[in-house]
Amino acid sequence: MRKWLSKNLNSVIIGSFLIPILLVAFVSISHVTTFYNLANPFSWAVYLSIAVEIAALAALAGVSAKFGKFIYIPFGIVTFIQLIGNFFFSYTWIDINSKEFKDWVDMVGAILEPMGIDSSDPTSQRRVLGFLTGGLLPFISLTFAHMLIVYSNKIKDNNDVVSVDSLTEEDIEKLSTEAGLKEKNRDEEIKPYVPSQEELDKLQKMFEKHYGFKQEDVVVEETVSEPMETPQPTPEPTPEPIYFVDDEPVVEENKSNRLVYSRNE
Repeated sequence: MRKWLSKNLNSVIIGSFLIPILLVAFVSISHVTTFYNLANPFSWAVYLSIAVEIAALAALAGVSAKFGKFIYIPFGIVTFIQLIGNFFFSYTWIDINSKEFKDWVDMVGAILEPMGIDSSDPTSQRRVLGFLTGGLLPFISLTFAHMLIVYSNKIKDNNDVVSVDSLTEEDIEKLSTEAGLKEKNRDEEIKPYVPSQEELDKLQKMFEKHYGFKQEDVVVEETVSEPMETPQPTPEPTPEPIYFVDDEPVVEENKSNRLVYSRNE
C-alpha cells in the first residue's frame, strides 16, 4: 500500500482536489438553478447555472495564469452570482419551526447576541445560517480549484527538469542548437535605444549642474575658410624660330620682336 501511494502520490493529491470541486460545483448548480428560476423558465435556469459554474472555473484559471487586472471583473461577477444563488437556496430551505433550527438558535445565541442578533429573531438567525451553509460554498470550490492549478503547475515544472546524466550526445547537441537559436532571436529583438527630446533635455540639465556652466557659455570659434585660388595653367614656352645658313640653324630677331623664319641655300 505504501509503495502504491508513493508511486501514485500526485494522482492521489490531484484527486483529493478534484472531488470537493466537483461535488460543490454540482450542489452549487442546483442552488443557482433555483435562484435563476425566479426570473427564467426552469430549462433556462439550468443552462445559466451550468454556465456560471464553468465561467467561475475559467475566470479562476485566468487569475492564476495572470491574464491581467481585467480578468478580476468577470471573476468577481460569477463569484457574486454563486454566492447569492447558494445563499438564497439555503435561506428558502430552512424551516424555522423545525427542531434542528431551534437547537441551532440555542447553540449560537450567546455568540450572536453581542453582534446585535437577537435569539428571538428567527429571520436574522435564518440569514446567518443560510450564509454559513450556502454562501460559503463558492469560496470552498474556488479555493480548491486554485490549489489544483498551483499544484499542477508545480508538477509540470518538476517534469521539465531533465537530469544531465541521462542526456545523450544527440540530446546535448539538440539543446545547444535550440539555445543558440533562442539567443540569436533574442539578439535580433534587441533594438538600439533612441532617447527622446525630454530625456536629452534632462541629461543636458544634469550636465550643466555637474560642470557648472550652460551650453550658452560655450563659445564655438568659427573658422572662416579663405577661398582657394584656382591655379592658373603655366603657358608653354614659344619655340624659337630656326632658319638654316649653310645647313646650320640660325636664329634671328627682327625689329618688331617677331621671329622670322628663313633658309639660305
